[in-house]
Amino acid sequence: MLNKVLIILLSLSGGVVAGGALAAFITLLQLLPRLTQVTNTRKYVRLYQYIFTIGSLASTIMYFSSYHFNLKRSVVIIVGIFIGIFIGSFSSALAEVLNVIPVLAKKFKIKNEIKYIIYVLALGKVLGSLYFFLYY
Repeated sequence: MLNKVLIILLSLSGGVVAGGALAAFITLLQLLPRLTQVTNTRKYVRLYQYIFTIGSLASTIMYFSSYHFNLKRSVVIIVGIFIGIFIGSFSSALAEVLNVIPVLAKKFKIKNEIKYIIYVLALGKVLGSLYFFLYY
């Protein structure tokens, strides 16, 4: 009995630490405010925060449960596109905050092609999400 309680406490502690680290990472880099600034939707910053929290909680519950959805292929494609848009926007905001793209553009001397790099990153995220949800 004591072993089970200890395992539960250690698991919950690990989850709290990982969640706290993720929250600190997102807060310190100001990813959500920067995402709203880039997309010109600053008035919806609170909505972004709620959606991010609910999405994190829902994905955690779905990951640890055995429940799965029986959706049609067309619905999966639409959901994959929305997930790809979110992941692409979020990773683009992260890359912008960390100045990854400007540094790479300067190193490889491709300053005029930055917009194509961003398009390819977003397209790659969308295609990756579609592949994951349709074939994986």
